[in-house]
Amino acid sequence: MFEVVKIEFENGFVGLCPMPGKYSSFDEDFFQLVNALPTVVVTCATKSEMINCSAASLPEKLHTLGIKWFQIAVDDFQIPDALREKEWNSMMPILKRTVLSGGGVIFNCMGGCGRSGMFLMRLLLEMGWSSEGALERLREFRPCAIETEQQKFWAFK
Repeated sequence: MFEVVKIEFENGFVGLCPMPGKYSSFDEDFFQLVNALPTVVVTCATKSEMINCSAASLPEKLHTLGIKWFQIAVDDFQIPDALREKEWNSMMPILKRTVLSGGGVIFNCMGGCGRSGMFLMRLLLEMGWSSEGALERLREFRPCAIETEQQKFWAFK
């Protein structure tokens, strides 16, 4: 089932969700995604995964509505390689500014759990969320967030 989970932070929010089109029609899921009012959407899945969910038009549809879109393509159950880590480091200040200025950043991957949870956690920690019990707090919102020990290690480094 498609659901956007949002966590309020300061004046803005962060969130995560599955790939639109994975559990129902792309258009239905896209409608739910944009109704969550994101300023930025970050897709943490590969282009082929987007195509498999009929979500190849996601960047253009978001752009048409004035919503920024970034992609940081990481394979399922994996962590960023050196190139993706570099992309993350250049993207992160933009995401941080967006949330701290009252906007919303939503991460999505195929299931809205592992990769999305990993990047969302990293952003929350970068913005000052206490690491003490952080994973447990995140899992109160999204029980499947961060699926592997590698992802957990990367999020908390």
